[in-house]
Amino acid sequence: MNESELTKKFSAIDSSDFPDFNLCKKPLEKALWVLWVAKEKLGIKKLTAEQIATVVIDVKERSIDAKSITNSFNRAGEKIHTYKENEEPSFEIMKPGKDQLLSLSKEGYIELFYFEPGKKYTSSKILSEKILKSLRGDLRIVDPYCGERTLHILEDIKNIKVKFLTRIDNFKKESKKKKFLGDLKDFKKENSNVEFRDYPHTDIHDRYIISTDSLVILGHSIKDLGGKESFAIVLNKNKNETIFQALLENFNRRWKQSKALQ
Repeated sequence: MNESELTKKFSAIDSSDFPDFNLCKKPLEKALWVLWVAKEKLGIKKLTAEQIATVVIDVKERSIDAKSITNSFNRAGEKIHTYKENEEPSFEIMKPGKDQLLSLSKEGYIELFYFEPGKKYTSSKILSEKILKSLRGDLRIVDPYCGERTLHILEDIKNIKVKFLTRIDNFKKESKKKKFLGDLKDFKKENSNVEFRDYPHTDIHDRYIISTDSLVILGHSIKDLGGKESFAIVLNKNKNETIFQALLENFNRRWKQSKALQ
């Protein structure tokens, strides 16, 4: 892929579920961010220092050069893996590199959780035991893609009210939609504290959970956690009041526009 095609693809990416690029001050941090987004969002496993520099300059409009990236990678240890192909090496981000980027965002965060690919059971436990059970008050959940696994995880929420906003038309197959609605009907008989509503419009993409004092941003839908690598960010309401209120207002507006799922 040439650099022009690469920058075009990066410009079209929604990277809101990744650590904020503006927090990346050092060449290593900027380069790791590009490698992670390329790997997760574009399926591009490795990039050269020149390609990384082009993305940072042309897409993010930040000054950097390939030499500073290469020098930072020489000291990065296990944060990256180097492929020596022909004369120009290419680089792939590794888990320690992702952990460094996540650590940049800890100001105002309660905690960060990483979901490993291929570990759906473990991911479900992390979401249920370490995230959902730590939240206070009633929950408002936005997740445009639902499935049987969504209901299994919600079963563990007791004694609090849950408003769950989804979009039923996102089911690609009518048979899967009918099965989910049937499962939901049985689920509601035993879990009257959970209310589902169907949002009719297409402007619902992000996945998040609002509680009394926290905001949880999910990288993937609940039903898909652990299928691919992802993470959850738990934000403190008091330190993130602006985004908290904005998402709460959006939720309440969309909730009123939605139809209850019976």
